[in-house]
Amino acid sequence: MPTHAFTVRKLADSAGVGVEAVRFYQRRGLLREPAREGNGFRQYDEGDVRRLRFIKRAQELGFSLDDVASLVSLSAETDQVRVREITQQRVLDIRQRATQLEAMAVALEGLVTCCQKSANGDHCPIIAALVDHAPRPAEQVAA
Repeated sequence: MPTHAFTVRKLADSAGVGVEAVRFYQRRGLLREPAREGNGFRQYDEGDVRRLRFIKRAQELGFSLDDVASLVSLSAETDQVRVREITQQRVLDIRQRATQLEAMAVALEGLVTCCQKSANGDHCPIIAALVDHAPRPAEQVAA
């Protein structure tokens, strides 16, 4: 099977990311940085494309870069239990965040309803509610 060589631009395009993302992942140690060839360009291969797509998809599914680093260091054959544990934790984190987002949406809907009922054109009840519920400087220090 022939190996295709990719420049950093072609690698990025093949995975649907920008060149800066490739460089960022290299700095984080998630993606290898090949030596420069005689022409001065770094040459990447299909394995790099697969790795970059993996990183992108994992992030789309909510994995942190630390999680991605753990996942790429694990073997699909021997570390299945650890991969499952990391994924289960991500599911729990996402469900918790969804609960928080739902509570935020309910609170904002209440503010919108309050604003619609307000006849006072000089006073925005949404702004007032945000100011009234903002932590005071003393509360911020104590927190």
